[in-house]
Amino acid sequence: MQNTNKNIILGVVVVALLAGGAWWFTQNSSHPLPLVEDDAVSSWDFQGTHEDGGELEKKAKDEIVRLGSLYGNPEGEPTDYILNVSIANQYELLGDGESAYKYLGRALKIDSTKTGLAWRNLGSLLERLGALQTARIAYARAVEAQPFIEYHVARLRFLITHFADDTAAIEAAFEEAEKQYSDSPEILQLRARWHEKMGRPEEAIEAWQKIKSLMGGDLTIDREIARLRSL
Repeated sequence: MQNTNKNIILGVVVVALLAGGAWWFTQNSSHPLPLVEDDAVSSWDFQGTHEDGGELEKKAKDEIVRLGSLYGNPEGEPTDYILNVSIANQYELLGDGESAYKYLGRALKIDSTKTGLAWRNLGSLLERLGALQTARIAYARAVEAQPFIEYHVARLRFLITHFADDTAAIEAAFEEAEKQYSDSPEILQLRARWHEKMGRPEEAIEAWQKIKSLMGGDLTIDREIARLRSL
């Protein structure tokens, strides 16, 4: 009976350590991407889509517990990297930006050079929190780690939205994306929007015309071209 009680106590301690391990880790080690000097987060909390005090919130919290129990899976799937990113996603649903930031940091400590997912998600989170200079670094590193088109698109959208005056950086980002994805309608559409924003409608029309040649007839594209010609 005494041994049974000891085993129960040990089990409780292990569960507690697993649950608290993330907190200890993030409190006692530096984050792979600390906030740059000019950035400040006024509040790490925001209204999460699952922060309802009811069923959705419980579902997210239960999922955090479930994912946390899968660390160190001997079969290798899901990896600890993916588990950390997934837990961060759940904290974002709950509006807990600080915990999401910490778990993305844990993922980056596992892999910061070959996988762009945590960088991409970190850029989105920091953008939401208003830490724009730090977000800019995260978006760039996502592209460096894995130059997938979705990471290029995310970076370009971010730069156009928040750093429109930095034309050299935006053009460089476009050139980098177009080296791999020169015929991507997504990249071309962003370039069209960028040219229009910079008061260069003729170049925007050229981009839309190239999109049309790639995608075939599209009334939306025709309307965009007509609108730009009327400017």
